[in-house]
Amino acid sequence: MSDDTKLPAGERPNTGALAESQRHLRLQSGKVLKYDNDYSYTSIDGGATWEQGGHLIAGGEYCPIRAHALPNIAIQIQKGPDRGRVIIPFYLKMDGEHPDYTLDMRAGYAQWQGELTAMETHTHYPEMAGAYMNLSDDDGQSWYPSGTSHRRFMMGYFDDGHLGLWSCEEPVTAELKDGRLLCFIRSTCGRILKSYSSDGGVSWTKVEATNLAMSNSPCALATIPGTGDLVLIWNQMSAEEIKGMYRRGRLSLAISRDDGDTWELFRTLAQSPGIETRDRIQPPPFQVMVRGGSGPDEPADPVPDDLRHYHYSQVYFSGDGQTIHIMIPVSYPGGGLDPIWLQHPVSWLYGE
Repeated sequence: MSDDTKLPAGERPNTGALAESQRHLRLQSGKVLKYDNDYSYTSIDGGATWEQGGHLIAGGEYCPIRAHALPNIAIQIQKGPDRGRVIIPFYLKMDGEHPDYTLDMRAGYAQWQGELTAMETHTHYPEMAGAYMNLSDDDGQSWYPSGTSHRRFMMGYFDDGHLGLWSCEEPVTAELKDGRLLCFIRSTCGRILKSYSSDGGVSWTKVEATNLAMSNSPCALATIPGTGDLVLIWNQMSAEEIKGMYRRGRLSLAISRDDGDTWELFRTLAQSPGIETRDRIQPPPFQVMVRGGSGPDEPADPVPDDLRHYHYSQVYFSGDGQTIHIMIPVSYPGGGLDPIWLQHPVSWLYGE
């Protein structure tokens, strides 16, 4: 295990504060690309200076709601007819804010260090989100969205709508060995959702549920250099653990050698006290939302004084592709956020 200050100088992906982490992608042209929720920027001098690129399409032409992207998820297609295309997964999020439905009523609660305390249940807002892609064929000088017109978003619509509509939030994507793209999506149903593209991210298949259990939390998905296999890092939680206020209490890792069809070599990267050590969890039955209780009148069982939650992990590979760096933000019920850095040779992913 290494923290940020112990990584070699040339392999330190984030050197600023976590909240100010920059989102860098080395392009095939040699430029470096970063982005925020509004614009992309490129640098020809290794990040010393930046030139503003195109405006990222945020859906404003038909819905004036701010769109969002996670850090460190931009990719550039490496092969095939769409080689060189840059893709940044985005999502349009719609939250409800009501004066008669306060945060105190919506949060989950449990006894922590002797006090009834709001916990990580994510019952904070009535919310819905749809996922889409920002695409560029000119190194970020201009951008266009995936989909067509108002039929742009990947939405969770299962059993021909009989199971309702599920949020598709915080998408991540990776290029597969067969040239397709795979998108993994956060949702509320207790599983990771997925979609595929065969045309470089322009159009995407109907969203499906995977057999990977997860809480309503994001995941990190990346292609392993040299092998083309996939590595996945996510909050793998059972429905019972989520209801017990451990929504982000475990961070798991697995790899896929067959373009995401099956996953293996499951292991636990980090785990909070209070839950069982389990490398693989069976996904729950389909349901509208897996979550904890609402409000102080529906408290869960008491949680340990040293309860921890593991948040938006990020994955980086060294320039030679031989080392994987994993950044894990850790939070506590009483407040505070600390990053943990893990550093391993890529062979470690395969159990070597």
